Amino acid sequence: MMKKYVLIICVLTAISCEKKETANEINIEHSIRPKKENRIVEIVSKKNKDIESVQHVDRPNESKIIKSKFDIKLLFGIWTNDPEGPHADFDLNKKSFYVVDYDGNGDMPYIINEDSLKVYYNDFVSVGIIKKVTKDTLKIDWNENGTINYVKWKE
Repeated sequence: MMKKYVLIICVLTAISCEKKETANEINIEHSIRPKKENRIVEIVSKKNKDIESVQHVDRPNESKIIKSKFDIKLLFGIWTNDPEGPHADFDLNKKSFYVVDYDGNGDMPYIINEDSLKVYYNDFVSVGIIKKVTKDTLKIDWNENGTINYVKWKE
């Protein structure tokens, strides 16, 4: 009789120890997943991370100065907002607004009209109001970044 009890207890223990699938495991294992090649991945362009071949804005072919409220000779130059930093921020010249340390082609066309400076990146336009310029300082109020004081880059 004792053998029967031991046998029944062993069978019940073995049955109760079997792994049972939870609802989550059943759903995951029995669901159909999309194949990697059928998935759509969207990448949102970030400022200063644009791709030259992807243009989201109409850009002028070349930079243009319609009329400047300030002396162009004073505006043109290599500017930085951190003179102790490793590099300048941009070089404003006749050809372009050249963004230093830009991932890709840093030459951005621009338009100066009175005190307005529009810089055309591939996927956005940055608009600034030139507040003041001297031989070694430049103050621009950028819409998105507020007023920034630049100094001429010392090479």
